[in-house]
Order: sequence, then C-alpha cells, then structure tokens
Amino acid sequence: MNAQILQASPSALLQQSEFVLVGCRHGSESALEHRQKRAFPSFQKSYWRKGLVTFRIPAHIVSKSEWCHSGFPDDILEQLVFARIGIRSLGQITGQTEDERIAATHQLLGSVKVDAVHVWKRDPRLQIDTDSIQRKLASLHALQEELVTSGRNLILNCVVDSVDRWWIGWHVGNVQTGQWSGGYYPGQIPPHGISRAWLKLDEAIARFGIQFQSGERVCELGAAPGGACQRLLEAHLKVVGVDPATMHPQIAGHEQFTHWKKRARDVRIRDFSGFDWILTDMNIDPASTMASLERILSSHPHKPRGIVATLKLSDLSHAEELDQWCLSCASWGYQTRVQQLSTGGQEICLVAQKKNSSRN
Repeated sequence: MNAQILQASPSALLQQSEFVLVGCRHGSESALEHRQKRAFPSFQKSYWRKGLVTFRIPAHIVSKSEWCHSGFPDDILEQLVFARIGIRSLGQITGQTEDERIAATHQLLGSVKVDAVHVWKRDPRLQIDTDSIQRKLASLHALQEELVTSGRNLILNCVVDSVDRWWIGWHVGNVQTGQWSGGYYPGQIPPHGISRAWLKLDEAIARFGIQFQSGERVCELGAAPGGACQRLLEAHLKVVGVDPATMHPQIAGHEQFTHWKKRARDVRIRDFSGFDWILTDMNIDPASTMASLERILSSHPHKPRGIVATLKLSDLSHAEELDQWCLSCASWGYQTRVQQLSTGGQEICLVAQKKNSSRN
C-alpha cells in the first residue's frame, strides 16, 4: 500500500480492494440482501455474520469517481435501506492480545494519516472495551479525540468482530450520518424522556434532515404514551395525538397538546385538514399503516408538507413491498426516503415530503 498516494487520493486504496463491509441491525441481513439483489444485482455477497454483511463489488464499479472519493457512496447506502453503514475493507486483523492487534493494524496502515478513528462492535452485546482500542488507534494518528468534525474526513474504521478479530476499513465522512461511529446515532434519550419514541424521532430528524418550523401543526397517529409528541413539543410545535390509550400526564397537560382519544380510523377525514405534518407509529402491520395514510392523503387537496411513518416489520418479507409504498407516496405528491433507524426495532422509518419542498 502506498500511504502517500492514499493521503493524496483515497481512490488509490479503493482500487486495491473490491470488498465492502455493511453494518446492519441483527436480523435484517436477509432484508438487506433482498434490497441489494433488486438495486445492485452485480454485487456479490461474501462474508455474512449477524450485523455484518460483506459484498464484493465489480472492479469497473469501484473504479468510478463516486466510489473512489467516498469509500461507499451515500446514495447507494440509502438505497439498501437496511444498511446502517458501509465501509471499504482493508482486511482482517487477528492477534492473541489487543496490543498485538494494534501493532498489526499499524503495520497494515503504514504511515497513512486519517482524520479520525471509529471503533464499533459488529455485535453490540460483545463484552469488549472499545474505549481502549479507540485510544490506542487514535494515538497512532496523533488524534486527540474521537471523530466529531465536519466536512470531508478520512475515517478509519475498526469493526470488532470477536474477542480476537477485527476488520479494518475506511470511508469518507461527507455527511453528518457518515460521522456517526458504526452508523449508530450518537444522541441519547434525555432523563426526562417519556419513551424511546423520543429518541427514534430525534434520530429521524437528524438522519433525514427534517426541518420543522416553530408553530406548525402536527398530528401523530398512535401517539401514546407520548415520547414522539414530547420531542415535537420541544420543537415548539402544536401537536394533536390520536390514540385511545392514555397519554403521559406531562404531555396531556401541555398547553400546545390536544388528545383525540380514539383510533385513527374513527377520526373524521375533514378533521385532518390544516396539519403541516402527519406522523404515525402505530403497532399494526405496515399495510394497515399505509392504508391509514392513504385515507387521509388521497382525500385532501391541501396535503401536509411532510409525513414521518414508522412501519413495523413483524415479518421481514414485508420489505418486499417497500417499493410499492414509495410509489403510493409518489402518487400522493411526495418524494420519499426510507431507512432502518439504529435506535428503532424491526421496523423502518419512511419520510415523505412534498415534491416542491427542498430536500435537506
């Protein structure tokens, strides 16, 4: 490996390796492969373990400029839907001790300089001290802290696969999500957070660049106990929660919150007029969620400017219908993006905004 060439142009390294490592939620590997076969049939699946899938990319593709300058193009990552992160593989590191593996990584990299180091586990349940690995790898590059910088950053990735095996790779952090170690959202639910729905919406806002405007009206279907409503109220929005269940007292008593204590299908269509956003996180199958949205959106000439929908995938075969869901949104006048969030469960987040709205 020519370190000086790498520093000048990451594409040189890409041309030497045709393998990418793709991190995903445990249990989503088959859904990820399904998306890959539909969108990128020339990719060849190689190594596969829970939470990590490796693909071999044809040489004529990885030699293209978008691959050479990013390691793994953001638009391809997004099309895979179930991919949390994609990195360019430099190889496997083994050793009996952590220091041996650090030394082997140093030998692999030579004098290559990176802007930051990300250390993350293939399986979050692994009982391994990644902070120690982080500090030692950062010291090789005279880095003072973990990567939390802006702009184009050459990021070294160390994927802890098991007690004695790491995978080393790299990508360029072109966008905010590319600077999240392992593709995991770094935000945390606050001490006052009512439920995990607060954190899921917080990640969706960050991942999709959603920009709510103070004073906008939002309706959430399936709102109880109120975690997402809490996040919306903190953004100074006027919120209506639709749910037959009881809301948390902190939300129920908020002056900008209204509770419609009923099921979404029992709300009159005309009552949905005037909302700027429709959110839904109902514990029902995705076809029923999409039917609820269609009931609302196909009937109003003045549609909300955005939708944020959580689609539960109790059976991952539902993922085969994803393209149809996006087509439905397009027929209602929306541009759609879909991603499995790192803070969610076996579900996907669909964000649709009016086609005349700017994409962030």
